[in-house]
Amino acid sequence: MKDKKCKFMWEASPDADNGSGQGQALSLQCRDNPCGCPPNQLTMEITKIKKGKKRYNIYIDGEFSIAVSGETLLKMDLYERKEVRDRDLEKIRGFEDRLRAKEYALNLLSYRPRTKRELIRRLRERKFASDIAEDAVSLLEGSGLVNDYDFVRYYLETFKEKRGAYRLKNELFRLGVDENIIDSVLDEMPIDEGETARGLIDKWLRVHRTRDEKTKKRLIDYLIRRGISWDTISDLNDYIKTSLM
Repeated sequence: MKDKKCKFMWEASPDADNGSGQGQALSLQCRDNPCGCPPNQLTMEITKIKKGKKRYNIYIDGEFSIAVSGETLLKMDLYERKEVRDRDLEKIRGFEDRLRAKEYALNLLSYRPRTKRELIRRLRERKFASDIAEDAVSLLEGSGLVNDYDFVRYYLETFKEKRGAYRLKNELFRLGVDENIIDSVLDEMPIDEGETARGLIDKWLRVHRTRDEKTKKRLIDYLIRRGISWDTISDLNDYIKTSLM
């Protein structure tokens, strides 16, 4: 590696005066350079930008430093022979990390809608820093691609014929949706739990052919696991008896 160019040499530090009045060198030392200047003042050079399969490989002073997207290359105005410092590299890495976090979140959303909290959790599992994950999801939220209110509507429409209101609400809460949002959507599109339960009963009995008290108990246990309330099950007692005949 060629010598890095340093524009700052030594600086007197009154707090560290050794009695001679000359002061001591700064405690921060340049990387690979004994001049003693602060690292973020060390000037380096982009010596090569090589296009890879998906990203551009950036070489600093002859050595590979970071791979970035075309968007980062343009937005951060990166080109060969450009001088950069450590703080510039930190900004480049930060921009690229946020861009990658956004790309990963968009990929997750391509499969199905997700809550804000779920996306942040998945990004953290992918080893993105907390602030990077939150910034990326907030950006998607601002563009309307992440919306917990819309997610609740989607979730209820998808599963209202398979689960009771209690289970649906509990699952949405565990997915990170605020309880007030859940209640608001349920007020707008209330679930007919009786209708849901009758559909579940009919479907279950098409598979289970026996008709006795043990079958009835298993059926009720199944409805409870599906989140059907005991009040609804009690209201459908006659329907269950008739279905088991």
